[in-house]
Parts: sequence; C-alpha cells; structure tokens
Amino acid sequence: MPADRATCLALLAGNTPRYFLPSDRDDYARFLDALPGPYVVIEHEGAMCAAGGWAMDPDGVAVLTWGLVDTALHRRGIGTRLVRHRLDAMREAGVAGEVRLHTIPQVQGFYEKLGFRVEVVAPDGFGPGFDRVTMGCRL
Repeated sequence: MPADRATCLALLAGNTPRYFLPSDRDDYARFLDALPGPYVVIEHEGAMCAAGGWAMDPDGVAVLTWGLVDTALHRRGIGTRLVRHRLDAMREAGVAGEVRLHTIPQVQGFYEKLGFRVEVVAPDGFGPGFDRVTMGCRL
C-alpha cells in the first residue's frame, strides 16, 4: 500500500471539491498511514483507478472506508465492482452481519442501487454544504 499512497491522494484530489472537502486530504493521508483494515486498489488499463476498504467499528459493525474512483472513469461500473468486492470480502471473513458507510447525498443513489438504505442524514455533517448520509445494509 505505501507504493500506492501518492496515487490514492491523487484520486482524492480529482474528486475534490465535488465529493470531498479540501480539508479531507489530511484525514485521508493519516488514514493511509495507519490503515484500520483491508484496503484494496483496482487497476484499469494498467493504472490504478480506484481504492477502498473496510474496517470494524467498536460495535462490531463493518464500515466501508474511503471509496474513491478516478472521475474520468465514473459510471463505468468500477465503483460497483469496488463495493461488491469489499462486501464479498466481508462475507468471506465472516466478521459482521451488518455494513455501514458515510457518504454525501450526491452519491446516496449509487449505494441505494447496491442495497444500502439511509439511516441518518446529518446536515453539514462533513462540513459546510456537505451533509453526511449514514447508510446501512445486511450482508
């Protein structure tokens, strides 16, 4: 993963400010330096184009972490593949029966198509103008 750090940060930069706040860069860099669980990358035509992981929260619920796809490749199924891979890995590991994620309203519909349901919406939960939508599903 250390070799992919710069590319991961570039993916985040490409998704900022539409999907992430500029201040998220420091949080993401710290996350990459101390991964709390598995984190995978996807390549497309020989280049890394997506990354995402999962970890367990203190309540024993699996949480999807920092899912990113190169903006030039949005709407090509890569994000769906990334989510399904992580869900399959959690099922295989048998670590949880429930999965949560935190996202923004612009991405909520994507996750609903994959079986996630809205649990809570926190206005400005990520920062000004960035509502936090907590979603969940059963594995």
